[in-house]
Amino acid sequence: MLKRIYQPAAYQTDTMPKSFWVASASPLPECLEMPAEGTIRADVAIIGGGYCGLSAALELARNGADVAVFDAGRSGWGASGRNGGFCCMGGSGKDYGYLAKRFGEDAVRHFARIQRDAIHLVEKRLTDWNIDADRHSDGEVILAHKPNRIAELKHEAAELAHFTKIKTELLSPEALDERGLHAKDTHGGLHVKMGFGLNPMKYLVGLHQQCVAAGVRIFEQAKIDRLVEDGEGYRLHAGNTQISAGKIIIATNGYSAENLPDWVGGRLMPVFSGILVTRPLSEDELAEQGWTSDLMAFDSRILLHYFRKLPDNRFLFGGRGGITATEAAFAAGKRDLLDNFNRMFPAWRDVEFSHHWNGLACLSQSWRPYIGRVPGHHDAWTALAWHGNGVALASQGGKMLAERMLGTIDDDDIGSVLGTPMGKFPMPSLRRLARSVAYRYYGLRDNYA
Repeated sequence: MLKRIYQPAAYQTDTMPKSFWVASASPLPECLEMPAEGTIRADVAIIGGGYCGLSAALELARNGADVAVFDAGRSGWGASGRNGGFCCMGGSGKDYGYLAKRFGEDAVRHFARIQRDAIHLVEKRLTDWNIDADRHSDGEVILAHKPNRIAELKHEAAELAHFTKIKTELLSPEALDERGLHAKDTHGGLHVKMGFGLNPMKYLVGLHQQCVAAGVRIFEQAKIDRLVEDGEGYRLHAGNTQISAGKIIIATNGYSAENLPDWVGGRLMPVFSGILVTRPLSEDELAEQGWTSDLMAFDSRILLHYFRKLPDNRFLFGGRGGITATEAAFAAGKRDLLDNFNRMFPAWRDVEFSHHWNGLACLSQSWRPYIGRVPGHHDAWTALAWHGNGVALASQGGKMLAERMLGTIDDDDIGSVLGTPMGKFPMPSLRRLARSVAYRYYGLRDNYA
């Protein structure tokens, strides 16, 4: 039986999320039905059909491997169909200076290059595959929600210059207003000129189509409930159906089970993020608030909010989505989002919302992703823990994982930041309680420090 950190409602796979992305994207190509019994054979079996799993599948299939992907729902049921659509730098919960103390400056520069490559990979895929994913935004802007956060923005700009050479621009409140980036109680901003926004489900549909064209078999409603290392290969079990594969990939990120495989247990902290999307706003409504820019944005809070104007003039606003998978917690998370939206954008207080949904982002004990072999297994591999930045980095991470399995790159190409397995949380059974306490503390810091 699979062990989960949240209640069953977080893992219901019978329907797709009620996100704006799912509603506005073309339907996925038909997947394969999971047989009720029997054996499926593949060179590589991949658990998880999001950006990471499909990117790995595509790379492996194009290099001659027989690949089967198994998703508990459908591709895009998890984070790939629920995220905010920010294709940007990121992937760690700590800044570059913190990582440099552990891994050294060269290793951190290598990690930053991989992040930039990840953005370029998604960009190239959209172009080469002729995907109209509603792309927009020249990078992203970080908004200081208190005057003392301006120093943090200057530090961020210095770190980006030192480790990445990405161009940035500090903006005064007046400059933000001139550029159509007016939110209440904003004291300045930093424009980071790398990345773009997109409809993440339209991108995923295109990736799914490429996998099918390359010969990847994608099974839906295929919940793997057990894996066994069997000599030189693996046996996966889905009810009465058995999958036999020489290699396996775990690409389930925040929807991972604690015991599939056991190594995962205690190393990840999935957290809920909630998103609201308004109806399309008129030009007058946009002008009244003073937000007319299409730049992606987020604020300087620890419990940050992220937001952007979509190409059809809807406005997306996201943030913490609750602390448990109950209707009451989801409702409380929605109220919190609405309160913060109304506070930051008071001119839109009475605007109707067309969509609201929740999803799980995935943090790790080390505040870093991991790409590599599952410790304790000879040919089980994983890439996960994107820290809310999976559109780009999960795409690149899945591709790099496949290249590592094929031997076309080695551990040095992945680098020590991404290639060092994360440890376990102290007293992992108390992670949810510790997270709740931390949220209270972070909320106080955000509001009063």
